[in-house]
Amino acid sequence: MDTVIGVWRRLPQAEQAAATISYVTDTTTTSGGSRRLAINAEWFGRLRSVAAIGQLVTIAFVAGPLGVDAPVLPLVLLVGVTLVSSALFWWWQASHVTPPSRTEWHTVLGGLMLLDLAVLTAMLALTGGPTNPFMFFYFVNLALSGVVLTAGWAWALSVLAILAFAVLSITHHPIDVLRDPWRLESLETLRAQGVADTPIAIIGAWLAFATSSVVIVYFTTRLTSELRASDRARRRVEKEMARAEKLEALGTLAAGAAHELASPLSTIAVAVSEAHRELVQQGVEGPVVEDLELVRREVTRCRSILDRMATRSGQPAAGLPERLTAEELIGDVLDELAAAGRVDVEWKNAAADAELYVPAVALAQAIRAVVKNGLDATDTVDPTGRVTVRGDHLANKLRLEIADRGPGMPAAVIARAGEPFFTTKAAGSGMGLGLFLARSVIERLGGSLRLESPKAGGALVTIVLPLADA
Repeated sequence: MDTVIGVWRRLPQAEQAAATISYVTDTTTTSGGSRRLAINAEWFGRLRSVAAIGQLVTIAFVAGPLGVDAPVLPLVLLVGVTLVSSALFWWWQASHVTPPSRTEWHTVLGGLMLLDLAVLTAMLALTGGPTNPFMFFYFVNLALSGVVLTAGWAWALSVLAILAFAVLSITHHPIDVLRDPWRLESLETLRAQGVADTPIAIIGAWLAFATSSVVIVYFTTRLTSELRASDRARRRVEKEMARAEKLEALGTLAAGAAHELASPLSTIAVAVSEAHRELVQQGVEGPVVEDLELVRREVTRCRSILDRMATRSGQPAAGLPERLTAEELIGDVLDELAAAGRVDVEWKNAAADAELYVPAVALAQAIRAVVKNGLDATDTVDPTGRVTVRGDHLANKLRLEIADRGPGMPAAVIARAGEPFFTTKAAGSGMGLGLFLARSVIERLGGSLRLESPKAGGALVTIVLPLADA
């Protein structure tokens, strides 16, 4: 679980929201299903409020300018039932300290939709029943129930809607304007018969159909967009979790290797020191003594590397974050690089003075691995070739571009270059972990690493890092 939370926290804010939605649409997850219902319920509540206002406007227009003889008071009271229930719904939602469970959501939303079905049926019974073109709104309610509620609730509401239509067919209050026989004719026929005015029933049918189609399409497309975002976020989270698992495995491997190698290296260091001291005491000079001194320095270097391999989930232990400038960071990178003399550093927009707040050793080690890869690639073309590091200050970020003069990489190699243990070097020249660990460290700091092969040749690695807060 800690791994999942860690992965989620490393995502950008927008992708954290999308990752949350990926669990929202998973109905097998209780909290995710509740969150999904909460999102849909918010829009459903807004729709009910807008629909109630629209009903009031329609009643006023029909009874006023159109002069239709309709029972205005009962219709207004029915709209009042919708408004009161909406107010109670918002109060219920706001009064919960903890998010409601899926069962509570389904009960409340199902009850509201059942109430809406009853109110719609009562309104239609007072205004012409099956002759009322707003019969289309039954399908709006049923479509929303299929989106928001479980299949059981949706089917139950569908059966009740069928029964309600049957009741309306048996008994309803007729409206004269809706019994106009001309409503069954086409406008072309009406014009041929000399009827100049379009029947109100036809206009009402157009309005009801348009409103119903807009609401249904809006909710279905919104749900589709949510599912697509969920799918993208799910793939992103799965990829990050796979990377985290690999990092944990590498951390275990590195810790084990450091533990196992510490003892033999200590033995070698002691033996080399003793041999070197004996030769010096005997006055021996020459290549043998120099070689022993070299071995002793390399053993010390190996011990330093083992100390940095004291890892957790692949993140080098580098102490607490500290403030340093970009120039100081690159200085640390080059200090421990054997071929530092072949690296050119260029700065733009005062990037050298840009401040970072990072674990300096870990980040320097990560960038050093990238620069060393560039030098190794350049060696295959020109052993004296150079690598260029360009720094640029972009708003609140530092961009580092590391360009080599090697043979470049095909797209297939670039696609796999960040995988652990993948390398294009000769056997024994590398383990294929440098770029993988470098990317992991940089992404943990909120940055990014991109690898590409320009047409001009060579490889270009772009690293973007967030700057320290002012």
